Amino acid sequence: MDLSSVSRLLPLLLIFWDNFSDGQQIVVENFESIATVPENSPAGTKIHEFQAIVFNDAVLEIAVTSTPESEFFMITYRRILRTEILNRYIVETFLSTKASLDYEWAPIYLLTITINGYNLPIHFEQLQLLIQDVADEHCGIQFQTPGGATVRVEETAAPLSQIYTIVSAPSPAENFIYTITEAVPASAEDEFSVDQSGSINVPFSGFEHRNEERIFELHIRVTQNTDTICTGTLRIVVIPVNHRPPIFTSVSMAVSIPENQGPEYYVATLTATGDRIHYHLKDFNPSFQIGEATGIIKTSYNLDLDQKPGLAVNLLVIVAFDDSYLYSSLANVTVYVTDVNDNDPRCTPPILVADIPETTPVETTLFDLTCSDPDYSKTNLSYTIVANENSYFKFKYHASSVKVNESLDYDSAKMANLDFQYRAAVIVTDGGTPPRTTTVSMLVTVTQVNEFPPVFHGIKTFSVPENSPVNTLVGIVNATDADWVYNNVRFSIVGHDPPTFYIHPDIGQINTLVLLDFEKIDTYILTIQAVDMNYNVLFDSSQQRTTYAQYTINVENVNDVPPVCNPPFYKETIYSTLADSISIVTLSCTDKDSSFLNYRIVGGNINNRFISQRDSLFSKNTFSYNPDGISDPTIFELQIEVTDDNGADSKLTLTTTVIVIVHVIPWTTTVPTTTAPLTTRTPINKMVTVLNNYWKPEAWFVVVLTLVSALAAVALALLLWNCRSRKSSTGTSLPTWLTTPGPVLLWKHVRAHKSDPLVGSVHLLHANPQYA
Repeated sequence: MDLSSVSRLLPLLLIFWDNFSDGQQIVVENFESIATVPENSPAGTKIHEFQAIVFNDAVLEIAVTSTPESEFFMITYRRILRTEILNRYIVETFLSTKASLDYEWAPIYLLTITINGYNLPIHFEQLQLLIQDVADEHCGIQFQTPGGATVRVEETAAPLSQIYTIVSAPSPAENFIYTITEAVPASAEDEFSVDQSGSINVPFSGFEHRNEERIFELHIRVTQNTDTICTGTLRIVVIPVNHRPPIFTSVSMAVSIPENQGPEYYVATLTATGDRIHYHLKDFNPSFQIGEATGIIKTSYNLDLDQKPGLAVNLLVIVAFDDSYLYSSLANVTVYVTDVNDNDPRCTPPILVADIPETTPVETTLFDLTCSDPDYSKTNLSYTIVANENSYFKFKYHASSVKVNESLDYDSAKMANLDFQYRAAVIVTDGGTPPRTTTVSMLVTVTQVNEFPPVFHGIKTFSVPENSPVNTLVGIVNATDADWVYNNVRFSIVGHDPPTFYIHPDIGQINTLVLLDFEKIDTYILTIQAVDMNYNVLFDSSQQRTTYAQYTINVENVNDVPPVCNPPFYKETIYSTLADSISIVTLSCTDKDSSFLNYRIVGGNINNRFISQRDSLFSKNTFSYNPDGISDPTIFELQIEVTDDNGADSKLTLTTTVIVIVHVIPWTTTVPTTTAPLTTRTPINKMVTVLNNYWKPEAWFVVVLTLVSALAAVALALLLWNCRSRKSSTGTSLPTWLTTPGPVLLWKHVRAHKSDPLVGSVHLLHANPQYA
């Protein structure tokens, strides 16, 4: 077989394939795709060297295979550099102890070097090894083996073209003689001959066409003079050439396979008509391979769309050769690699932790969460916040961020038991089938903010008797603080000089420090300061909150001072006809212990002619100075008792007596009573007419009123007559002032009294437009 045929069978290709998986990669350096070695090289000869760099992994094994298949080659490697992210190796290829290179038998080898990592897919490179012919003037090694050398030649090979050379570059001076000692079949001795240079050529007439292979076996002896140089066997296989090109049963095919099914995964089978069809990829594709004899397409390694998205669509052009490789046909196979939802969503950061003040506003962004679907399909992701009982509705997810949804709380015993932490999780789900999820845990610690001032509660007015001893309890101040720890408040009195009261700083109890005197000070206004003892995360006294409140302490009076009236004596003169609504005298009395005094006539009120109303004295206007009846005295000496009224001590009252002398002047002169014996008088009935009041006008007023009334009557008559005689263009006689409902003046034809007015105001509802 000539070199051109071998080249068609063994494409000379260099594959450089990078496979990334979570940052893992194999890279080769200084790799030469073509190497040359002399055919007489001994075992152990180094034929190739390169370096392999493995990122985030290590080499498990490096192996070498050859085409044509042989055990002539071996490979060694050693690590020369190791870091946290990579390992660097030197890889060397040598001839093994079984190597027996023969240019005449195999002038070229295709070496495939595979590199296996612990976690990486297989990485491979291909090396074209050219065997260099050496003029050693010896017979071919393969030729001398018991099995002999085998060459294949097409039946269409050109006549006299070289098939095989027994001795490499023989020197013509050696005078080698080549003798075919045996031929199978015997006719082969007539078809083939060995020329003087040791070459066996195609017969002069070429090969006849046959439908099957023909095998010719020649046993040849090489002699020089009378010495035998070598003997060997050459087997010539004549390959029939089918002049009809192979025909694919289907020239176009589309198939789909899932990703991550591993190497050697079945893809499709192609079939072409003809005998001994050879299937090849027209353009080498490292992801797929095809069986030369079977036409079965398989994956070369594990196909992962997540690492190499370009594998999603693959167009393979398949060439079917006949056995002679002279005729061929093409078929297209489109391989769709479909995504498998085999990866959970990936999120950054993988856990969410934050410390925030409890006053953080709603809608504040706590975390920016970036998630993606590492699968090739890149499905949409959905986000759900899963909260526990404590964190329900506290957070929400919006636009790639976790935000505060409700106000956070620090100030409660429940939060203290939870170490002031909210726990939740963001569940990220992809849109694949079946869906895959990732859970991002979230821990939010709320820090304290002293946000509430103390608040006073309860009554703010206390009372204490003026005779209370020192350290008497006056009252208790109550104030609360909504910050945790609750009600951690300290009390004090501000600006209290001289100190009269004391307040307990923890419980707010107010006690007296001195004896109190109502007559000196009856009311104390205290400014109570409440300071909370809470603070922010770091203590700062300026962060403490203070509240002030005014409390009133009323000193209760004890009734120990009687009323005082000034003057204590009054003298008044009145007529007996003085109206009972007119005060005779008003007393001026005060009491330091009480603001309310009671007044009562306790003596001198003969015939009960006077009455006391609070601090005023009134007569009942019932004096009698009738000579024929009861006659009251004209001088009354009244004793009025003034009593204080202290509500705090109603059982203890003090009084003062005021003397009021009233001189009464009778309206009618009466005969004073004498000591003469009384005489009996006969009753006489009399009628008395009493005229209290009446009004009598002056004469001029009557005259004026009569004239004004007469003039008003004349004016109203003229007005009515004028309205009756006028008519508008429409025939109506209604004046304009009567067209609108409202108040109008009406003449009174009938009056109950002459002093009644002549006109009165009435409300006009409706007027007839046809008559005045």
